[in-house]
Amino acid sequence: MLNEIVYIEGMRDYRRIHTVNKNRKVMTLQNFSEFEKIIPSNLVCRVHKSFMVALNKIESIERSRIKIADQLIPVSETYKEAFFHLINNKG
Repeated sequence: MLNEIVYIEGMRDYRRIHTVNKNRKVMTLQNFSEFEKIIPSNLVCRVHKSFMVALNKIESIERSRIKIADQLIPVSETYKEAFFHLINNKG
């Protein structure tokens, strides 16, 4: 289910989907482009070449880092403008 996704992490050829159940991580060969096509951008957003995050699971944003599920995830220059535009226009 899409609402269980906390963030998706790129690991070479694989993607690890971190879920709300910390014991359940899903490994897949699906690439980020495929995820971007099937998951609405208002739910999960690409923030780095190696990360996508669930917008409703973000705990805080400090400078160019997102705190989510006790992890700090970088926001890269490539995705920064689109990410901040999305969260500033949400709601």
